[in-house]
Amino acid sequence: MSVYAEPAGSRILVVDDMPANVQLLVRLLAGRGYAAQAVGSGAEALEAARSDPPDLILLDINMPGMDGFEVCQHLKADLALRDIPVLFISALHEVGDKVKAFQLGGVDYVTKPFQIDEVFARVETHLKLRLLQRQLGEHNQHLEQVVEQRTRELEAAYLRVQELNRIQADFLSMISHEMRTPAHGLLGLGELLMRLCPPSDARSRYAGLFAQSQDRLLGLFEDVSLISEADVWAPDRLLASPCTAVLEQVRAALPGVELTLAGVDALEACAIGGSSALCVRALKTIMHVALAFSRDKRVLHLRARADADCLCLRLELDALVLSQAQTQGFFAMASPARASSAAEGLGLAPVVAHHILRALGGAVVLVKGEGDCGYLEATLQRAAGPVPVAGAAA
Repeated sequence: MSVYAEPAGSRILVVDDMPANVQLLVRLLAGRGYAAQAVGSGAEALEAARSDPPDLILLDINMPGMDGFEVCQHLKADLALRDIPVLFISALHEVGDKVKAFQLGGVDYVTKPFQIDEVFARVETHLKLRLLQRQLGEHNQHLEQVVEQRTRELEAAYLRVQELNRIQADFLSMISHEMRTPAHGLLGLGELLMRLCPPSDARSRYAGLFAQSQDRLLGLFEDVSLISEADVWAPDRLLASPCTAVLEQVRAALPGVELTLAGVDALEACAIGGSSALCVRALKTIMHVALAFSRDKRVLHLRARADADCLCLRLELDALVLSQAQTQGFFAMASPARASSAAEGLGLAPVVAHHILRALGGAVVLVKGEGDCGYLEATLQRAAGPVPVAGAAA
């Protein structure tokens, strides 16, 4: 005989109207360490199960009044008792009786006269299964609690992030607004001083530096304002711009730079979703970044590739002196690599371009290759439907 491996004391309810059968089973089960209780009728079985639910029920079928099939039906209809395994022990040996027992929810069926070793083996098996079911239920309940707690934590974290984003946007907007007035005053004073200085080579040099700083400062204000308004950049599905028209606007914004195109068919076959003004601004900045990491500042080679949902624009670079780690964080707000690179003069413009493309469903990556080579790739979300007529885009 096998020895039951679980702790002794499992409670078993024996239901049989034959006292000899009941006494035998109770004595044998008690000898194996089980806490066995005996009742002689179906009504007593239901009362005993409801007052103190057992771990297993050994149930006879042929009993006066309420037979075993009816008892099993009542047990399975009770939410508090339906999970208790019912093992039928009966003199009925017809296949139909066994099928009915299983259909009503019985877990096993032993025919009389029974072999005690068989009864012990089946009792042991179903008690182990019952224990595993309980453990699984407790485990699932624990998982549900963990998931519920984690969900609450994530919801709270999301609300905190939303609040921080709002504070950041409000702060950037305030800083941009508050700094414009004194900055315009200083810039106006600087222009006046430049006019008062007598013409000379030094004046020309300083005037050039002043104009460069002026453009950069005004551009910084504009970039900060755009970042603070990032929550309104979500793409309008009704807006669409032909790719060729957008790139022509970008080309016009880069005087003195030759922009060569490969994959023109891909450009002509699709439109970009969202505001064309934002797309042009982002792509113009991307071109400036590419120029910063190219030896020839007069030529850019652009390769286009159209996928099902997006348009990819790749610019090859041959002066990318940043490391792979530096390129990965290049478009972050506080990137030290960008601030000390050849693109330092662009200020926050690359960050703004990155946010615009993400808001419009696209992306931009700077990828390091061999030596000083690499590439800059911008992904733009394609608009649904046919390509609109050039000039009709918003």
